[in-house]
Amino acid sequence: MKDNKVKSILLSVFLGNRYLTLTNVKEQVRYMTMNWIFMVAIVPLVILGITLIKEDISRTIIDFTIAFLCLTSLILIRSKVPLKYIPVFPVTVFGAYCCYLLYLGDLNLWAAIWIFSFPPIVIFLCQMTVGVIESLLVLTASVLFLYTPLSPLAVEVESEIKIRIVAAYILIASLSIIYEWIGILKDRKENELLAELAHERDMIQTMKDNINQGIFLMDKDLNILPQYSSTLVSILSYYADLTGKNFLDIISGSFESKQLQVMQGYFKMVFSKEKSAKILESANPISEFEYKIDDDIKYLSTRFQLIERSSSEPIIIGIVQDISKEKEIERELQVQKDLQEQEMKNLFDVIKVDPLVFQNFIEDTDANFNHINNLLKDRRISEKEAVTKIFQYIHAIKSNALILDLENLANKLHVLEDEIKALSNKERIFTNDILSIAVKIETFMQEMDSYVAITKKITAYKSTNQIDTILINSLTKAVERLSGELNKKAKITTGQIDINILESDLRKPIKDILFQCVRNSLYHGIESVDERIKKNKNPFGLLSFTIKNVNGNAEITFSDDGKGLDWEKIKQKFLEKNPKAKVDKKILLSSIFSPEFSTADETSTAAGRGVGLSFVKDLVKEFKGTINVNSTESGLVFKFTFPLK
Repeated sequence: MKDNKVKSILLSVFLGNRYLTLTNVKEQVRYMTMNWIFMVAIVPLVILGITLIKEDISRTIIDFTIAFLCLTSLILIRSKVPLKYIPVFPVTVFGAYCCYLLYLGDLNLWAAIWIFSFPPIVIFLCQMTVGVIESLLVLTASVLFLYTPLSPLAVEVESEIKIRIVAAYILIASLSIIYEWIGILKDRKENELLAELAHERDMIQTMKDNINQGIFLMDKDLNILPQYSSTLVSILSYYADLTGKNFLDIISGSFESKQLQVMQGYFKMVFSKEKSAKILESANPISEFEYKIDDDIKYLSTRFQLIERSSSEPIIIGIVQDISKEKEIERELQVQKDLQEQEMKNLFDVIKVDPLVFQNFIEDTDANFNHINNLLKDRRISEKEAVTKIFQYIHAIKSNALILDLENLANKLHVLEDEIKALSNKERIFTNDILSIAVKIETFMQEMDSYVAITKKITAYKSTNQIDTILINSLTKAVERLSGELNKKAKITTGQIDINILESDLRKPIKDILFQCVRNSLYHGIESVDERIKKNKNPFGLLSFTIKNVNGNAEITFSDDGKGLDWEKIKQKFLEKNPKAKVDKKILLSSIFSPEFSTADETSTAAGRGVGLSFVKDLVKEFKGTINVNSTESGLVFKFTFPLK
């Protein structure tokens, strides 16, 4: 304890407490060097100053001044002043002192030591930029004082000594610069490497914390090492430190002892390296398994790989992934697949039967089921009698199914028959036995519902493929899509539709015309929901059309309950293109069918190019038809008339 106290005092005196706060090695070295130079320089400067008191008082003052600056710097480096600022002033004064010695021609041993020590001291303490500048200044002063009359005393120095002084100074300065530059390059490279390592470490840590797999290392005893991802904790639901825990002990609750022994053998095989990685992966007994923890079940998958290390024993890297969701989706997909396969089988069964015959079978089956329901409710008959009669009805349904070649249905009824037969052979039948059969009959009735649904789908398919239904569905989808794009609400209704007209050569032009009318109404006619509410209109815009045979002509009427034609806007757009033209409603009405005429403020996928109504006009002209337009504030009506062949 006493030794530590003495050591602490000595450190405080010779280095200062600041040294203990420095973490950078280079900063520590610079601090120690600075501290040592200032501490060592004080003594000879004071001694030299004292010896020169009688000979040269000015030299004494300079020596004492520099010694005082060194003492001040020694105190400052122990303070909170940044280290890089402290040595500049005393070292600069020291450089001036060296120049002064050269000026005096004082080149004895002490003076030479001061001059030659200046470059390494200034470069190391004040760093490269300041150090090189001040070293060059002292070198310049040396040349001037040694080779010019600026210093009469220095001129008397022998030429050989002058050359040696300058050459030695240049050599020491050059070596100091090279050494410091190498140190700077080394620091840069070291900082780059440290930055890369820090980045890689952060990346690895981020991956460990965010990867959706539990990654861990374990030793030969299957104990988990400290390097594991945070995800492993949540996957295993083991909310404690996993370090040192045996992996098999953690998952042991999900397996029997024999299975755990198999796993022990597997891991021994991994460490022994007797088998290839591919074989070991296929032999993994827990590649997928049910993990039971806290009354919960998870589905986990695992992979293991041996990692060999030159300096120590090999270890295993393990990857655990929670595949519970995937398994759930897999089960759901399998259920859907089974249902689809069942539906397909039922569909093929239904398709090969005449619709009227199949309908008759459904009606007979419903009647038999009603009889069974009545039997189950009738308390006057015994359980034995009820089972016998149920057997008869089920047998009748099966016979009808076999006649229609409904093989899948007949097989299921045959299994149900076997169960009922086994029940009827019992000496005593209980109510629970009857209920069990009733549940199975209910399941079969649901199966029959699927057959009914299939027949409805077939009927609906046939009806939806009628030419008028196709047109209505297409227009309905167009209204839904366009109103959604334009943030409006609208629906379309139909009146009379003459199938014969749609089956003629007018089908395509009628379809194209109606589509253009829908686009025109939704973009220009139907108002926004807020605007319609202000006008006391239904928020949903209403579009409607009819296709009728009137006096041997095809008459197509399309209407909407929007705001009608905007005559002012049409007039404005018309005059922009025809500034000198005379304007009346007939001309304006004709202009809306002109190519590239549009009242839209901007072009969009819905409107704005002025092509729609121009296209309608061309179609009407091609098929020798006529157009009639009626516009009011309550809406717009287009009537197209075509001659029928």
